[in-house]
Amino acid sequence: MGFGPPGGFAEYMAVECRHAIPVSEDAAKAPELLALMTDAGVTPYRGMRKLRDAGKLGPGRTVAVTGIGGLGSYAIQYAKLLGGGATVVALARTDSKLDVAKENGADHGINVRNKSTEAIQDELESLTGRRTIHAILDCVGSEAPISMGFDLLGPEGALAAVGLMSQRVEHRQFPFVGTELSYLGSFWGNHLDLVEVLSLAEAGLVKHNVTKVELEDINENLEALGRGDVVGRQVIVFA
Repeated sequence: MGFGPPGGFAEYMAVECRHAIPVSEDAAKAPELLALMTDAGVTPYRGMRKLRDAGKLGPGRTVAVTGIGGLGSYAIQYAKLLGGGATVVALARTDSKLDVAKENGADHGINVRNKSTEAIQDELESLTGRRTIHAILDCVGSEAPISMGFDLLGPEGALAAVGLMSQRVEHRQFPFVGTELSYLGSFWGNHLDLVEVLSLAEAGLVKHNVTKVELEDINENLEALGRGDVVGRQVIVFA
């Protein structure tokens, strides 16, 4: 609902009982937070879990998140929860979003706006002691940040993409094959993923960055979202 069929801005909707997930009474008092978990909360969780299951995380390793928006603010937290002690680096184009990433647990943040790969690697080396990254979760999904991510990966590194901003991605063939990189697609999440992230949220292990928006103000807020002015996620609420 809202992704394919119409109805994403409706105040109420009917669901099949097998799709419903029970939550505590306390959690039900903040439906705007539950709404976040069904999309922004669950999508990066699945992507980060794929990087973990591929053996790319763990102590002594570095995992980065590109794009600290609605998905990225959660991805940072999952990197800490699932990373097994890996160093977590946020890559974003504005300092305000890097501040959010650090509040959510990032060990370091790098503003990549108008910077060459070498300049980013210089900062990375200064912060972590190495110029490459073991794993990246891309929450943007456009050509430039994904190509940048491949350039930052070390040998046998992996990039998981959950963003969907571009129609195609291009990268040089020899560095990709020669250093044995992996590119993982990760789309949304399944029922079990949602059960798990709701459990994490109910346990108080997940922070939320949410702005409540009334339906009559939706157009101007969608425009702000298109400009990249929104930090975190917006949720429509009804009086």
